[in-house]
Amino acid sequence: MEVILIPIDQIVEDPDQPRRGYDEEQLHGLAESIRRYGVLNPITVRPLPDGQTYQIVTGERRWRAAMMAGLHEIPCIVKSIDHETATLEQLTENLQREDLAPIDKARALKLLKEQRRLTNRELAQMLGLSERTITIWLGLLELPEEIGEQVIATSGRPPAGSITVSHTRSLMELEDPELQARVATKIREEELTSDETAALVRTLREEPERAEEILERPAEEVIQKTPPLTGPALQVRQFRRYLEGLDIGSLHPSHLPPLEQELEELLEVIAEQLQAIRAELE
Repeated sequence: MEVILIPIDQIVEDPDQPRRGYDEEQLHGLAESIRRYGVLNPITVRPLPDGQTYQIVTGERRWRAAMMAGLHEIPCIVKSIDHETATLEQLTENLQREDLAPIDKARALKLLKEQRRLTNRELAQMLGLSERTITIWLGLLELPEEIGEQVIATSGRPPAGSITVSHTRSLMELEDPELQARVATKIREEELTSDETAALVRTLREEPERAEEILERPAEEVIQKTPPLTGPALQVRQFRRYLEGLDIGSLHPSHLPPLEQELEELLEVIAEQLQAIRAELE
């Protein structure tokens, strides 16, 4: 595609851009790189109806850094696309960024879902994700906003005391926003893992009349301890966590058909083994 130089003051940001915040230190670092080497990768823009300005589709971070660097023009690829298509391109690009805040990702997914009137399944198919992943991300928007804003994106081991998407799965099991907020506070202050949070929430749900007492005491004193997993159960849990962390969107298309077949066969094996286990336990 043709790359053209467009004056920076003729370019505007998209107010519906999924990404809401930018790390100032990283922006300054990028600006310094742009001062030295210029903008190496053009941004993508779309012309607005006034015929004079352009709206950013992808590359807002580079645009902001270019302004910091004092540039007057920036290389651009111009695409004549509608707002919905631009939103899809933004979302697709941002889904590849590990540092995009989960709440921003959830808001973008909701916007796209509503604009195109999609079901969770249709949205998942469009983006190459599982329906379960879409449901988990959209579930963040059902939490109190102050909790959703604190959920961090993780790559590897999260910092102690962080609230991750894994923590929020347990928080969503509590219907009372006040309880959700108090458990979120315990996650941060007592540095609870996602497993410890799940155990705490399970205790709260099983003994709701003791909620105040449970939340006043250190979590380690009230969590209903379960024996550590060993043997086949431990191996199954490890494989489950592997599947939960599998990023379908990052896989090569050639990997998808055989993976789909293996997972379908796995479902059959799981059903058979569950039936056998239940028969033994009766």
